[in-house]
Amino acid sequence: MMNEIKAHSMSGLKSILFRIILVLLMIQILDNIIIFSTVHAIIQNPGIPKFRLISSVSQIIVFVLFIVSLKPSADELGVFWADIRKPAKIAYLVGGSAVLLLVISSYFIMNGIKNFALATNIHFGLTTPVFEEVIFRGYCWDQLRKNNFSNRATCIITSVIFGIFHLGYYFQIEYATRFHPEAPPMAQIMLTKILFGTVLGFMMGLIRWKSKKVFGPIIIHAILNIVGR
Repeated sequence: MMNEIKAHSMSGLKSILFRIILVLLMIQILDNIIIFSTVHAIIQNPGIPKFRLISSVSQIIVFVLFIVSLKPSADELGVFWADIRKPAKIAYLVGGSAVLLLVISSYFIMNGIKNFALATNIHFGLTTPVFEEVIFRGYCWDQLRKNNFSNRATCIITSVIFGIFHLGYYFQIEYATRFHPEAPPMAQIMLTKILFGTVLGFMMGLIRWKSKKVFGPIIIHAILNIVGR
């Protein structure tokens, strides 16, 4: 990988990384502005469904602005459906249905906290996987591939950036842990987030590499988020 990166001009490498980082930075800034502006006015406790629902709405708003501003094509985002073979389409539809079933079933299974469980799974099982995978394994992946990076290098670079991206969730995590005195120190939580995000990003990158689409990463990411919480 290092030889491949060296083969690119430093100016070209800096240019593409600067563009990607700038886009990701704007995404996190906008997301945090929306969350921060509602925390004290609307959300008094992150343990209520409203907190997760607003987080989901924030991601949807930022995602729409991202699409409208950059106008990426479906192919550039890895979501072009027409060229997918029928067996893969069936697999994606079955996987997507399984994710929806897991999300909806949480309302009926989690007695006592069913509304919070449903809102949490909507956020982590639906909006977050779509939001993150389309941006990283879609947009960022396409930007690097267009600049002649191999799938291997693209997988590694997007994985590392994905792990670091989780630093942008600091405010939301810090706010939520205020209500849980038994929670680990923030430094430990964020380090875990970065490391886990990098590993997860690499796994999702491999799936993106082999399938050439982001539907697989979205489905696997969603299931891991739901089951792992």
